[in-house]
Amino acid sequence: MGQEPRANDRPKRTTSPLSGHRLAGAGALDSCRVHASQLPLSHEATALAVSADGKRLAASAIGNGRTVVYDLRVGRTLFRFGVGATGLALSPDGGRLVTAWSDDMRAPPSAARSALDARVEADEPVHTVQVFDLVTGRCLTPEPWRGEAPIALSPDGKLLAVTADRLTSAVLVYRLADGALLHELAYPHRRRLRSLAWSPDGQLLTAATGATPVVHWSVDDFQQMRPEGVREHDAAVAFSPDGKLVAAAGPDSRIRLFEPGHAGEPRAVLAVKNGLTLLRGVAALEFSPDGALVTALGRTRATQVFSVALARPLWTASPGPMAFLPSGKTLAAWWCGAVWLRDAESGDLRVSTADETGDDPPSGAPVSRTVTLRSREFEGRIPTPPQTLRVIPAAQNSADVALSNAAAAALLARLSTGWAESSYRTAANLLARDADGLGVRLPLRGGYVYVQIRTSGDRYRILVALTADEPDHDPPPSSSLVRLSRWIRDRLSAEARRVAAADREWAAEIAPDAREGDVTIERGPGSLTITLDHAPLPSLDDLEALIHAAELKLEP
Repeated sequence: MGQEPRANDRPKRTTSPLSGHRLAGAGALDSCRVHASQLPLSHEATALAVSADGKRLAASAIGNGRTVVYDLRVGRTLFRFGVGATGLALSPDGGRLVTAWSDDMRAPPSAARSALDARVEADEPVHTVQVFDLVTGRCLTPEPWRGEAPIALSPDGKLLAVTADRLTSAVLVYRLADGALLHELAYPHRRRLRSLAWSPDGQLLTAATGATPVVHWSVDDFQQMRPEGVREHDAAVAFSPDGKLVAAAGPDSRIRLFEPGHAGEPRAVLAVKNGLTLLRGVAALEFSPDGALVTALGRTRATQVFSVALARPLWTASPGPMAFLPSGKTLAAWWCGAVWLRDAESGDLRVSTADETGDDPPSGAPVSRTVTLRSREFEGRIPTPPQTLRVIPAAQNSADVALSNAAAAALLARLSTGWAESSYRTAANLLARDADGLGVRLPLRGGYVYVQIRTSGDRYRILVALTADEPDHDPPPSSSLVRLSRWIRDRLSAEARRVAAADREWAAEIAPDAREGDVTIERGPGSLTITLDHAPLPSLDDLEALIHAAELKLEP
């Protein structure tokens, strides 16, 4: 399809391409609350996306060839589509979902793999891009569009950028409304693209491989350009939502933060020790929606999270996709058979009702927390002004924390070893432990359990989260009214009240000496999460008994 005249619906840019603004709808989450801490997804996620209004989350897994769309407000599944993807994009209003896959890092389903091999042998382009309507659940592209992941949707939701395919070094720009191919942008490097991104104001399109210089196109005429301050050999670039900062990564995986017009005097240089080995080049940079964090996606697929205010690394995420919620304080990541909501600053799992509104925390909620750094030892940094530093109160002496963490890690190591020798499921490859040893995933008969033990004051915080295997069959489609009635039934029915009362009695049995609020039991579709705050370190037998009791509670 040749180029078509671009509709004259975009005013000429009169400001700098760095004068970005926040994504449309980024503040919409202020009017709703997220009531889910985990969303069941039995196979490892290969792509995640959150809508700009924060109401919907899409997760895809190539392992089972399925893409699931959740309502974050109630923690329920809205749609299941029979397509796996390594690239997802949600329109700003959450009304459309774009999917695409690529065989770069992960093999597609067998049927898709055979089709891809046939196209390559015939020297044909790959067509993997599909668009779905999230109101009706209908596929709007009976014939997939040409292109593959990575993909990127412009902030206004009108333009879609996709990678052409592995046979053509190009970027395709579609009009999302009707699928018209507006531009085919030649990419100067014969390497596979690892990221596509738009600037927050939608005036620049950026493509990066992580190993070659980043390429920018101006949306006005789609000609290549180099923004002010970006160096010739920078491998990745990102613009803060307010346009006041630019992050650029060089071949050495060190990231410069600078202000437009002051590129020669960077505000900070972000790096971790052995960062080149950890990331092997930065394929993509991204600011959190509030501009407080910068994430660097390495060619190893690991992600390093940095604090902008502190100019230091915070934690390293395991290989896999992540997606920020509009507040910037929470991100979604897959782990242990579910998509978990994590604290963006510390990486800790969020196991209680998350309040994204900025209101005061509920009575009894902690007002501070200890941030656990999972990054490697960080290098020296350029100090930021003292007034920009945020103070996080220390809960206890660092030596006591180290001793408590060592005891917790030893207990979880014994639990993992004993579990692998259990009689009913011995697949050792299904066992997994956190990098710091304070969390472990264990297989169950019909799912997984994730156990985490963290230091809380002078005692511990124990998390036991069970997730059942996702059923192989898809439920019949239902209207929004039916889904609402199911939610009301599950939350307000006599059966729901009976289950809640039984859970309160069970919580009293689990920890009879616990204070009110120290034991919480949270149920979700196919999941059960138990949190014990300020608890003593249990024995191995007590911990195993708690897991088995929770497994019985989860069974229907």
